[in-house]
Amino acid sequence: MMTVVLGILGSALAWIGVALLFSLAIFIHEFGHFLAARWLGLQIDAFAIGFGPAIWKRTVNGVEYKIGCIPFGGYVALPQLDPSGMEKVQGEQPGGAAEERHLPDIPAWKRIVVAVAGPFGNVVLAVALAYLIFFTPGVKTGVIDTRVGTVLEDSEAWKAGLRAGDRIVAVNGKEVGTWTDLQVEAQLMGASGRATFRVLRGGAVVEMEIPFETDRVSGIRLLADVLPETPCKVVGVNPDSPAAASGIRTNDVIQTVSSRPVLGMLQFVSLITQNGEKPVVLAIMREKKRLSVTVVPRYDAAQGRPLIGVTVANGLENVRAWMMYRDPWQQLKWDSMSVARVLQALVMPKQKGEREAVAKNVGGPVAIVIGLYHTLQVGVMDGLGFLRMICVNLAILNLLPLPVLDGGHILFALFEVITRRKPHPKVVAVLVNACAVLLIGLMALLVYRDIARQVNASKALREVAREEAAAEKAGLDKAAAPAAGAGAQP
Repeated sequence: MMTVVLGILGSALAWIGVALLFSLAIFIHEFGHFLAARWLGLQIDAFAIGFGPAIWKRTVNGVEYKIGCIPFGGYVALPQLDPSGMEKVQGEQPGGAAEERHLPDIPAWKRIVVAVAGPFGNVVLAVALAYLIFFTPGVKTGVIDTRVGTVLEDSEAWKAGLRAGDRIVAVNGKEVGTWTDLQVEAQLMGASGRATFRVLRGGAVVEMEIPFETDRVSGIRLLADVLPETPCKVVGVNPDSPAAASGIRTNDVIQTVSSRPVLGMLQFVSLITQNGEKPVVLAIMREKKRLSVTVVPRYDAAQGRPLIGVTVANGLENVRAWMMYRDPWQQLKWDSMSVARVLQALVMPKQKGEREAVAKNVGGPVAIVIGLYHTLQVGVMDGLGFLRMICVNLAILNLLPLPVLDGGHILFALFEVITRRKPHPKVVAVLVNACAVLLIGLMALLVYRDIARQVNASKALREVAREEAAAEKAGLDKAAAPAAGAGAQP
């Protein structure tokens, strides 16, 4: 009973954290606009966080401050900059156009400063979060390299020629430096799913074609039956086992077996099995010290193979894309370049099918909220890392030169600077209204697709559970390999 209560409490706290952190990202963006507008003397009608009916509002010095009941949006009403654009998107009634109140016109440079101030606020928050993660002790970060640790025999990758120890350097001509980069390229591929890999093997470059497969539950494309090289970490040592007798401890990282490099958990299990019951020398890393121990595996009748009595796991199994780099600027660079890569595929695709893949795989507000919820369940710092990535996304996307977005205001202002005349008000109104309708429609579509993905994933997960239960009941042995983060006992 207590476990259930704690689970419900943990979920409730995570959802509260989602609302607070998402609202923080919106608040800092709108606060940037607000500060710049006040500094430059612009008329400010309202400062709203959230949308829908107001749960709190107050007017101070002519500015209406309010909090909407749905905390996933916000705006600053600036009639001299945007008479009604954001209010249309938020579903509010305009508070009165600038020309109706005879408000003075403002120079183009002021409009640019106010428009840029919002994304700049997101950048400031992203940098602050990156440094908070950097200075907080114990935060887990790490990059998974593109060196292959395990390839299951009879898999498509094995048949194509991919082997443990190979380093993947490019997918479809696009260079990849991390396993995450490889996964990004997998999601941006066309419908065929077949990719040309460039692999570095012993100083020579080898090319091969391998298909990506789509995971039934998540819908994400994966390089099936292939695991990256990751540290093989000891997470448990059985008492009275050969490992315990040799002095192996929890948190040791196994680096070699009889001088053969260990590229991951599954390979280590395989090497111990191949060794049999002969003494084997293991090189391990313990608290930055390299040690050598000799272990004599003992045959286990239940497992039907020799064991040394440890439980191992891949050491970077929980490292996520938004927590790869400890260095703040290196992580911020990756955040920015990942957005740029998606925009490049959408606007200037390098290969057939990239634009369609982006349109199919891009997530909306629901996906962001669910992602933030899951990261907060992992830990607060993981959630803050995800928020940092959201802030970088918001800053870049808001600077796109589209009416209603900040980039649209900058575009209109630059037009005035270059041509020495304002764009025609009717043209601006048509563009703003059309873009507002499209943006609302796009958001509605993304929300629908996000929900549909969650429903389909739940159905697929139940089907997999039923199949596994049926197989277990029938006494069938599943030949699937353990997942990357699962423990194994050699």
